[in-house]
Amino acid sequence: MNLPSDLELIHQPTRLRIMGVLYKHRDVSYTRIRNHLDLTDGNLASHAEKLEEAGYVEDRRAWAQNGFETRYRITKSGVTAFQLYLQELSGFVDEHETFHRSN
Repeated sequence: MNLPSDLELIHQPTRLRIMGVLYKHRDVSYTRIRNHLDLTDGNLASHAEKLEEAGYVEDRRAWAQNGFETRYRITKSGVTAFQLYLQELSGFVDEHETFHRSN
């Protein structure tokens, strides 16, 4: 599958899973993402940093029951990029379905 370079960033499995969670829930605590995806602190932080650098995700500190927590939120450009990624993936699947039927 040939993806534009900005979508290649999302295609990496861990970043794809992070984007999927944020696309569905929009704003999620660091701890919830880490636990739900079974990631280490370092793994989540490094992948989230790449997504932040691309402008797809932003982090913020928010007040929670036990004090402040880090939360991640998908940005408008993150939503757009994720939707484009899903369209590319769907096109890829459709193309290969057609290929399979013709053989």
